[in-house]
Amino acid sequence: MNRLDPPDYCDDDAALDALKLNKRLKCYPALGPQVPAIKGAYAQYAAASGNAHIVANVALPDPIEAQLKALYASPSKELRHINRIREDSDANCCPMCGSFHSGTLDHLLPKSDYPVFAIFGRNLVPACKCNSKRSDRLTGGAGERILHPYFDDVLRERLFTAHFEDLGPVPRITLRPLLGTTHPQAAAVLFHIANVVERTSILRHLRANWAKMLRRPSIAAAELCTAPTSRKTLADIITFELDRQDVTHASRNNWQSAFLAGLLDDPVLDWLFIAFGRPGREPDGPLIDGIV
Repeated sequence: MNRLDPPDYCDDDAALDALKLNKRLKCYPALGPQVPAIKGAYAQYAAASGNAHIVANVALPDPIEAQLKALYASPSKELRHINRIREDSDANCCPMCGSFHSGTLDHLLPKSDYPVFAIFGRNLVPACKCNSKRSDRLTGGAGERILHPYFDDVLRERLFTAHFEDLGPVPRITLRPLLGTTHPQAAAVLFHIANVVERTSILRHLRANWAKMLRRPSIAAAELCTAPTSRKTLADIITFELDRQDVTHASRNNWQSAFLAGLLDDPVLDWLFIAFGRPGREPDGPLIDGIV
């Protein structure tokens, strides 16, 4: 999960103007008369900041809707931006769920239901397979909706952490939202976490990270190869690594940051500090007896 700058190389209106003149395309000449309506749809999408509660769908003739979806599947030269958005996403975590996978595009408003936005740059968001897992769920009750990486500034904040309970070899792990209920976007954030993030493999990732840390603490943070001398030192090491992960992945809501932020909960810090001081424990050795 992360706030992204919209692709400034996308001139969607100019692309439509070029498409309507391309005699080689199946949409010629039928697209031409529909271009004003499509441009109007783009303008109101931007004015609504991509909010799925507000964006109005615009119906087009069935052949035009089918051709717009076909152009997304096989972009013409006027739509080079589609592949560029996909390629530009490869280096960072998924802005929709925070995983370390990307390389595909998500129609934030699904093209099956909103074909007018099938080739609209601001509706095309880099994503991983969380896109298919959320299906077409866009909104719920009042204020509940999918967040939009190009418009929702709240995505710059840390929105959730791992929450560890019943600490030991196999703790109970859930996700803990961080926004207070009075925050104006609290409902949207909770809906997004429930319908996007929690439908991924994030809990399996967090369980695996916990198990790796118990076997070899330096996997969580390099300085933990030696036992911290105080609880404060332990917290400082984890905080430093958390900041590093935030910067490395250009997101405060990537899965590794969620794991590390969860370790900073007071009960977890207390448990870890005691485990580091276990008598006879070797440097960077297991935190619990019997783990290999």
